[in-house]
Amino acid sequence: MLVFAEHNAERLALAEAINGRLSQSIDSYVIVSATDSSGIIVAVSQAFCDICGYCSDELIGQSHSLLRHPDTPDELFVNLWQTIQSGKHWSGELKNQTKDGGFFWGQTGIDPVLDWDGATIGYIAVRHDITSQKAMERLSITDPMTGAFNRRYFDLILPKELARAQREKQWLSFLMVDADNFKKYNDTYGHHAGDGVIKAIVDVLHAGFRRPSDFVFRLGGEEFAVLFPVVGEMDAFILADKARQAMFDQNIEHSGNPPYHRLTLSMGVITLDPEQRHDVDDVYKYSDIALYNAKENGRNRVEQHGDAEVEIDLF
Repeated sequence: MLVFAEHNAERLALAEAINGRLSQSIDSYVIVSATDSSGIIVAVSQAFCDICGYCSDELIGQSHSLLRHPDTPDELFVNLWQTIQSGKHWSGELKNQTKDGGFFWGQTGIDPVLDWDGATIGYIAVRHDITSQKAMERLSITDPMTGAFNRRYFDLILPKELARAQREKQWLSFLMVDADNFKKYNDTYGHHAGDGVIKAIVDVLHAGFRRPSDFVFRLGGEEFAVLFPVVGEMDAFILADKARQAMFDQNIEHSGNPPYHRLTLSMGVITLDPEQRHDVDDVYKYSDIALYNAKENGRNRVEQHGDAEVEIDLF
């Protein structure tokens, strides 16, 4: 509420009018919601309703999990709740799902609401719509033809994911993928058909590696990569081989790729033990060796490289 220095009748009337207008403006333009201490929504602004597509009656009494987008990792919400339950401010970017199945991004700040004794009785969240900004960021890190992440993002994310996996004691796999005899495909069927194959390969990889923690890259030409967490080496091989088989099952004609005479993929995978430290360049090098072995051993196969040879410091 605005505070005025003088309290004569005219100033008090002006204060009431401005505060009323301020409340209307906040309701119309500020994306805000409030919950009780257990996270149940008790109040929302009209701006919140407008951006998510739900009316207030549909939101009040629900938790914010109604808006949780499946792309958002569990770890983010664990950190969020730990922070605000300790009485601290949390801020970050949240992807929210709208009623019609779409999404919006919010730069979000959440603060505890305290009673007179200092006990937390609820939380208030204020969001700033950054959907357009995130769309521009996405364009800068993706391959425009396929929607896969590009080489620039690969160079950025690989060292971060290696460090994160080691910090969180999580097994991580890196898969190199190459279309067999792709130059012959382009020579036979033309570059337009070749572009269609590139898109089909990325679609197969996205279908097989669709968790929020999976990253599918187009590194260039017909070369692709996937970075994904696993339970162990066999898990990595099974996931990779399912993607290889899915591409094979599409039965895309490729006369220049004997003995299969259809489009096939060769793959090389390396799985990294979180108890060891790994050099970025060697992760790429040894997965590439595994890919070479897949080519040499007949193509249309997955070769897995042992982990022991890449025990080199990341830093």
